[in-house]
Amino acid sequence: MSFYGCHFSFDGISCEEYGLMLYEFGQSNTENVMLTPDVDIIEDRISRRFTPLHYGAVYNKPLEFNMTFGADINAIDNNTWLDRWDLETIAVWLTGHQTYKWLEVTQPDMETFRYKCFITNLKYVDIGKVPWGFTCTVLCDSPFAYTYPETFTYTLNGNNEDITLYNKSSYRGYYKPKIEIFPGNLRTFSICNCTDNDYTTMFVGLPRAINSITIDNENEIITCNDNLNPYPYFNFNFFRLVRGNNLLRVSGDGTLKITCEFPISVGG
Repeated sequence: MSFYGCHFSFDGISCEEYGLMLYEFGQSNTENVMLTPDVDIIEDRISRRFTPLHYGAVYNKPLEFNMTFGADINAIDNNTWLDRWDLETIAVWLTGHQTYKWLEVTQPDMETFRYKCFITNLKYVDIGKVPWGFTCTVLCDSPFAYTYPETFTYTLNGNNEDITLYNKSSYRGYYKPKIEIFPGNLRTFSICNCTDNDYTTMFVGLPRAINSITIDNENEIITCNDNLNPYPYFNFNFFRLVRGNNLLRVSGDGTLKITCEFPISVGG
């Protein structure tokens, strides 16, 4: 692996709580690490033609890398090692989960990134028939790591307001962050992405009872206060960002919050 930090946390729990640290057994100083997403090319090759019928490409093979860790150096100096109860406790911490968990590595250039992943193929490593460490495979949910959540908050006064939001995602397609809308007296609220051919997300004629709207644009789920139904007032253009700068023209009053966890190619 490409990490040089000493510690990591998984599912919000630091490896230090188990007396562990990151290290490698017998690895060379060079290692090939996937940095950019692998590609599946969708095409047909037919006779009497030297070029393919090309339909596109898919870049969603998940990032996968190996990680090696074991007893902290201080524990080794004290002639202690991992017993069977330690092995079982650590295995329960890292494996058997039903959903993706966050993996965070403590090192300066990883302070803004984390991985959403499963830990698989967990094995312990013997040195002199004494268990000192583990190897495992980290299987991510996508080809990317993610930045920590960053929320951009805008207060609107009823006039059209231009906002520039920079999408630093490594993904070339659309990035769809979560947004929250707290409408004021005006019951029409719209976000026009001028950079994306004026693609507009809009609510029209919102009832007074609706005072907060949360939109999971990736999964196309909208929730409101008091379990009210916002869909009849929505134009079904879920909010999205292109790579780079996005000029957003927002119409309405109240508060808009945009929460981003940008997917970034940092390898593993």
